[in-house]
Amino acid sequence: MSTINSVIDKIAILAEQSGYIGCLEYWSVCGGYNPDYPPKLSVEQIQELTQNYPFHLPLELCELYQRGNSCLPIGVNPNKNWDSFDSYFPFEFPLEDGEVFFTLGEAINIYRSIASWLKKDEHKLQLSINTNNSQQKVIAFLLNSNNFSSRLFPISSTENGLYVVVGNEKQQETSPILFLWEDLVISMKWSSLTCMMLGMAEVMDRKMQSPKPNGYEIEAIWHKYAVAESVNP
Repeated sequence: MSTINSVIDKIAILAEQSGYIGCLEYWSVCGGYNPDYPPKLSVEQIQELTQNYPFHLPLELCELYQRGNSCLPIGVNPNKNWDSFDSYFPFEFPLEDGEVFFTLGEAINIYRSIASWLKKDEHKLQLSINTNNSQQKVIAFLLNSNNFSSRLFPISSTENGLYVVVGNEKQQETSPILFLWEDLVISMKWSSLTCMMLGMAEVMDRKMQSPKPNGYEIEAIWHKYAVAESVNP
């Protein structure tokens, strides 16, 4: 089993132990929602949705979409109905209240809408000054690589910009998670999706313990995973 699948299993178990409610109940409380997409994707569905994306998405992202499509599983019981949204909770992006991880269909549509704009303004992309030395090296390497702007693939958004991963001509195991600000400044948030999920699992686990962690403790956990060593840029 891959690392990210092991982490998703841990998150699923913690979600069940914490009494997370399923997507359908969550959406009914929030005013109702009728999704027109499946809660998880097969390899064939991922290939079909990404057929016009000219690069390979990182393997860890493909594995995530096979476990949850903008949602994450509650529990790991193989006899559970994994075709029902009741078996999943909404995947809200860490550190961003209410911002959800895109479904793959949404991500593809957003990629189409920004690809030409990014290509035209690629020369304006610049490195954020608020990055450490190792992050600067990763981003500088990416900025100087071929077709960098076309490789950026959105996974979530805020009012200030987009969280993106980086596709490649040859599929990589992982990708850094970058933040693309509206003014085309790029910063690095996590060295990989797997690192982000490891942080999420530890935060969930810590919140179940007594005494409850304070904000500084939670921030320290996220910082630990944010500065983890980068791989496969």
